[in-house]
Amino acid sequence: MRKEKISTTQAYMLIINFILGTSLALTNYSVALQDTWISVSLAIFYATIMVIIYGSIVNRFPDMDLFQIFEAVFGKVAGKIISFLYTFYFLHLGALCVRNITEYIQVVSFPETPQYFTGLFIGLLAIYILKCGLEVIARTNKFLSPILLFITILTFVMAIPKADIRNFLPILYNGWKPVLKASFSPFAFPFGETVVFMVLLNRVEGRKKPIRTYLIGIYLGGLILLNVIIRNILVLGFPNLEFSNFPSYYAVTLIDIGNFIKGIELIVSINITVAGFIKVAISLLGACIGICRILNISDYKWVSVPMGLLMLSLSFILFDNTMHMVEWIDIYKYYALPFHIIIPLLIFVVGMFKHKSQNSTFFGD
Repeated sequence: MRKEKISTTQAYMLIINFILGTSLALTNYSVALQDTWISVSLAIFYATIMVIIYGSIVNRFPDMDLFQIFEAVFGKVAGKIISFLYTFYFLHLGALCVRNITEYIQVVSFPETPQYFTGLFIGLLAIYILKCGLEVIARTNKFLSPILLFITILTFVMAIPKADIRNFLPILYNGWKPVLKASFSPFAFPFGETVVFMVLLNRVEGRKKPIRTYLIGIYLGGLILLNVIIRNILVLGFPNLEFSNFPSYYAVTLIDIGNFIKGIELIVSINITVAGFIKVAISLLGACIGICRILNISDYKWVSVPMGLLMLSLSFILFDNTMHMVEWIDIYKYYALPFHIIIPLLIFVVGMFKHKSQNSTFFGD
């Protein structure tokens, strides 16, 4: 498989927009309520621990991607089986992202337009950019990142006149239990999903710093996501947030400065769609590399079309409606647990003991 190279900056920018992705549109406020920002802060703490483990594994196997690591640690047969499970997970993750985007577009913008139509454009564009390669994905993302960041900051500043600090109160009114319970959902979606970057970080050029790259991406992406959640709480409050499927959109629709600046929800929709597309492309890339490792195919670009179409088809049959999609967020944290935590921990422990006689260390920058 051709060894593409991306820079460290491009790598953590990909992690940032991957984290933002569809989580800009979908955040569950119904458990922790006004303390959701505390739950997300705890999720960032959990993610810190896990990405240090992810980065340590990549550091221990610097010339291997995730699927090669499976075979190195668990053997060829077990490695292939686990690779198949992760390939399906990455494909499913991409399909979920496509469905999140198409559902969002249909609900807030084009209620009469079938989701097949918008999904087809997203899927074909993901296939096209995958055909161009990881380097093109990284350069495109790096070009778009400042624009997405500017829009996010702009909407926060413009929402200040509509903000009400009382929407944060009372803090921890229901105690820590709902806050802790709610913190596992944002860990699974989106922070734990960055496990897909274990497939890509061996392609970062120069000195290997997987842990540092992971942490920069997690902290910057988490900070931006936290900014969006705080804005939504300040502007909408409760019970409005509790019953909003797409709170970021509805929060921005309230922005109206002097009856002159209004209707900026369009640029927020662009933000969500672009960041979501990056997440779709990375998820599809992970699935394509996985199937190539399983079938011993030399280039992931050869399978990008069938895998992309399979991802697109899967996205159409995942949910019956928007409510089912939102309910899936609560189930998802259990479904993703083996992929985000259990199997990476097994790799970390088994790999450490399997190679304890060697002088190289599991931990690095």
